[in-house]
Order: sequence, then C-alpha cells, then structure tokens
Amino acid sequence: MSLAPLLHRIRKRVSMARDLAKAARETVAVAEAETGLRTMAAFLPGQLDRVKGVQFQTTHQQELDRITATPFHHAATMAYRLRDCLLIGGTLYSSGGGHQMLRDRPPLAAVIDHEIDQAAFVGTPVSDVYFGHYLVDDSATALLARDFAPIYRPFSYRHANWNHPLAYRQMMGIDWKTTGNARIKDAWVFRDVGMTQNRRKRLDALRERLQARPSARSGHGVFLIRGETGSQPRLLRNEAVIAEALAGRGFEIVDPAKETADDIVRKLSGARIAIGVEGSSLGHALLTLADQGALLTIQPPYRFNNVWKDFTDLLGMRYGFVVANGDQDGFDIGLDDILRTVDLVA
Repeated sequence: MSLAPLLHRIRKRVSMARDLAKAARETVAVAEAETGLRTMAAFLPGQLDRVKGVQFQTTHQQELDRITATPFHHAATMAYRLRDCLLIGGTLYSSGGGHQMLRDRPPLAAVIDHEIDQAAFVGTPVSDVYFGHYLVDDSATALLARDFAPIYRPFSYRHANWNHPLAYRQMMGIDWKTTGNARIKDAWVFRDVGMTQNRRKRLDALRERLQARPSARSGHGVFLIRGETGSQPRLLRNEAVIAEALAGRGFEIVDPAKETADDIVRKLSGARIAIGVEGSSLGHALLTLADQGALLTIQPPYRFNNVWKDFTDLLGMRYGFVVANGDQDGFDIGLDDILRTVDLVA
C-alpha cells in the first residue's frame, strides 16, 4: 500500500510540492519556444454578436486572439526524466513532485501491483476526456516518446466505449502499452503543447501515413455528423437537414459514431474542406484533409471554442467558423451561413 498521493496533497497544501522541472533527474529541450503571427479566420459579419459564452477551459480574449492576426508564443517542447516513480491513478509521483495524466484525482492510497523498468508516458488530463486530443495530441507525442523509452499510457476507464483508437494506432504505426498502478524505475514525461515546427513534423508524419491509405475521392467536401455523442453533448437540432442539403451538393457525409476508423479515413482523406460541430470529431479531419485544406467549425453560441485553429495555423490550413443560434440545450444553423462561409474559407 502506497500513501504517495496523500503525501503529495499535503506537500501541495504547505507549498512544498516540487514542479516537474525540479523533480526531474534530467531535462531535454526537444524544441525551443517559437513566436510568430496567427492567420485571420474566415467568418461572416455579425457572427461574434451571436457568441453568448465560451468553453470553460478558455476565455473570450483567448478566442478573439485565436481567430485574428495576433502574435503568438508557443512553449518549448520538453522531456523530463524521473527516477524511482510511483504511478497511481494516472499520476506519476517522484522526488516530491506529481505529474497528472488523467482528469480525475487519484485515490489517497493504492496498492502497487507490478514494476516497470523503463517507460515514456503519453497522456494528459485533456486527452483523457476528449477523443480528438487523444487522437491528435497523444499520437504526436508518441512519435516523440519512442525515442526515449518504450511507450506507455495510464489506464483510463473513460476510454472503454471509444471505438477507434486501436485501429488508428495500427494505421499510424503507433504502439503503446496501457498500465495501471505501477512502480517505475526510470520514466520520461513530456511537455508537448507548443505548436513548434518539431510538432508540425510529427503531425505531418501522421498525416502522411493516413493519406497513404486508399481514399474514396479527392478535392471534395465532407460533413461530419456529431449527433448526441461526446463527453459534453452539443446538439445541432437541424443537423440532419444540413447533412442532406450538403450531400445534395456533393459533400461526403461521415458519421464517426457509426463508421469504422478505416471508413472514416477513406472518406475524409484528400478532402479540400471538412465541416462539423466544434468538438473531437474534427480530429478525424485534421489528420486526413488535403494539404492546405480547410476546416469549418459550427460553434454552439454558449461554447465558443476555436482550439482547432491552433492546429490549422501550424499545418498551413485554412480555418473558418459559423456561430449557431440557440441555447445550452440545442442550437440551429442556417444553410446559407454555412455556404457563404465555405466560399470565404475555401
């Protein structure tokens, strides 16, 4: 029985917990920090007047910065080596520090049931909850982690009903093991959030692997169905009407909840533009769109969030959005708003 989580909480309470850099035995700067200028998003006049709130992990100002041509600073990509670690409930404890990789707080005490000599961990509290970040972020970090040690990810009960992870990892040539509570002699963890050129190279490598697979078409448009899926439902009430109208204009319709990863990649690969409600399903598109393709997000009025623009800027893609009308229970979007914004962004 280990009391490491309880001791760490006590250290935090009395401001004695060590941060990752101080707890690490070795630190490697994989990529230096970078600065630059964002591109301008495509959107129709009056769209921002419809915004009633933002996603809880962001702010109005951060979203305005994302969609306008403002300067950015992206953090360096770092690797940290920890020794004599305990992994409990998705948090890695070592040398008075704790590195959390799952959303939920670990138990105060736990039984350690096995030991691992070397491990390079992927996973964040964000990718634990949102499939899109699991697919994009963790896959990119895995390409980095493999150069340090065998790749592991903490076990998460949240992923039990996710249908596509294994198939995607097989298509992208990524192999990692999942582990529960363990003692680890030598562990690497990563800070891999900055949109550096090093990260772009890894995302480009993932895109090349998926785009090498057979595709149904090229240069086409795709509409992704969201329905009532996701950890935080975002109900586009007239989604079926929009899908039917876009299908009549030659768009491919993709429903990730009902299709295999292979079918999703085949339909999306080489598309010039992908449209869908803001959320994890757009991760499918980011990894499969044609080079210099476009992503058009349908934004719930009470959950404005343009996190995917960070990625389209990095990858040299175009980005646009439309803001729906409605409330927190559901919303609607006009087909004309979508088509006019398609003209702007594509």
